[in-house]
Amino acid sequence: MKKSASLLTLSVFLTIASFAQSIQEGVGHLYAERYSSARSTFEKMIAANPNNMEAVYWLGQVQLAEDNIAGARQVYEKALTSNGNAPLVLAGMGQVELEEGKTNEARQHFEQAISLSKGKKGTDPNVLNAVGRANVEVKGGDAAYAITKLNEAAQLAPNNADVLITLGNAYRQAKEGGKAVEYYMKAAQGNPALANYRMALVYKTQRNWDVVLDHLNKAIAADPKFAPAYLENYTYNIFYKNDPAAAEQWAQKYIAVADPSIQNEVFKAAALYQQKKYDEAITIGKNVIAQSKDKIKPGTYRMMAYSYLGKGDTAAARPYVDQLFEKTDADQRVGKDITLKATVYAKENPEQVVDIYLDAAKEDTSLRNKMNILTEAADWAKTNGKKVPEADIRLAIYKLNPTPNPAALFQIGLPYYQGGAYQKADSVFKAYSAAFPDSTFGYLWSARSLGRIDSTQEQGLAIPMYEKLLEVSSRDKVKNKAYGIEAAANLATYYVNVKQDKDKGVYYLTKALEFDPENAGFKATIDKLKAPAKPAKPTTPASKPKTSSPSATSKPTGTKKG
Repeated sequence: MKKSASLLTLSVFLTIASFAQSIQEGVGHLYAERYSSARSTFEKMIAANPNNMEAVYWLGQVQLAEDNIAGARQVYEKALTSNGNAPLVLAGMGQVELEEGKTNEARQHFEQAISLSKGKKGTDPNVLNAVGRANVEVKGGDAAYAITKLNEAAQLAPNNADVLITLGNAYRQAKEGGKAVEYYMKAAQGNPALANYRMALVYKTQRNWDVVLDHLNKAIAADPKFAPAYLENYTYNIFYKNDPAAAEQWAQKYIAVADPSIQNEVFKAAALYQQKKYDEAITIGKNVIAQSKDKIKPGTYRMMAYSYLGKGDTAAARPYVDQLFEKTDADQRVGKDITLKATVYAKENPEQVVDIYLDAAKEDTSLRNKMNILTEAADWAKTNGKKVPEADIRLAIYKLNPTPNPAALFQIGLPYYQGGAYQKADSVFKAYSAAFPDSTFGYLWSARSLGRIDSTQEQGLAIPMYEKLLEVSSRDKVKNKAYGIEAAANLATYYVNVKQDKDKGVYYLTKALEFDPENAGFKATIDKLKAPAKPAKPTTPASKPKTSSPSATSKPTGTKKG
């Protein structure tokens, strides 16, 4: 009898272990992006035990990973009809509602799930993890709320790798890469493949390729079937290292460990693109899209856009570029996607190109990447004669730089001036003068900018800057001859024509002669201004004075206006 009891106990133990292993196996498939295998694993478990709510929860997660929100809702609703108090399933339903934009309903389900999971030892960390995961995975999720719940889960289960990885994901969503890596490193003890892969993604945003590749290799060493690591190696070799042969090897390794999928055909298309067989690549891409419906990977959109671009057909490339950015997360895109979009839009809608770069810079968390993106944008604007956008971008780069060189302000102000943004130009040139008070350039271009705004000189906007320019130029009359003459001539013009002050006009023209003593024009104008005014001819009572339109006093000869 004791022997039978022992056998029964062993049987129950093996059954429990089998179920646990199956959950672990299914989750492993999910994280390795083998969605068909994961779905099959959980469906078999539910068929064997419809009340296995953990399997139900993860089956819904597979549906969500495949962007099948309706399918996930169906899975969770069916389970809740028979077990309305299943915490994990309630958390899963909250995630579905977040995807549907129903944030209030989602929060109610999250709180209900947490409340129902509380026991003598506190809240179930797996439920807290599910709530945190929902708010991390969905774009409309609350990262702060997720971090709070996941920290609570981590205190309850400090060695739970899944909790630690989700917490790392939450910090990454909150733009705290350092904290994310900290938790991924802790998770590496329990799930080294996924943890190292996640760390690789963090360093990928920083273009720190040696560290990226090190973590990808560690992920593969921990789990030779971890497909996403192979795919990232492919992406690195094709887009960054520019080594198509190595990329093809990684593609084959990826196909060997991934689920069979029509989307794997895109690797063949990419190889054809490299051979400039654009039409053949496009044919494969269209077939992949037709059979994949809405479950299309970024590589397909990217390959189609590049292939049409290779043919010179930017109009056909644009929809695929738009879908690449609309339907994929930042993690799924590569740096060259920005250049691809800008190249397509440069012909299709050039006015949007600068915004494409600016949006990409805002989205990137790495300062170095932001600077690189904006520098590329500034170069594009300069090449295409977009002066004001070029200046806007260069100013953004200047402000981002923790140790900016004020000398760079001149190269910001000049395109503003050339593009007609005179107020912005004046502001930048004044900042330049504040940094370099002994330089003529800031005062000169500030005066010219204000002269464009006040073209008649009626407001005298440029006068203070011309006075300062004359002062600084006088320190070296040979080197600064042209600037001194420009300043003195404009000041003379202003005082004679606007202020009707001939003495001031003579004063500034005399200053101009200090830079150019033999200037006959200046001398003649000075003589004219000094000459006594001719008396007006008297009119006889019988004669009627002639009427004429008043005219402005003429500019002094030899002066010029800025």
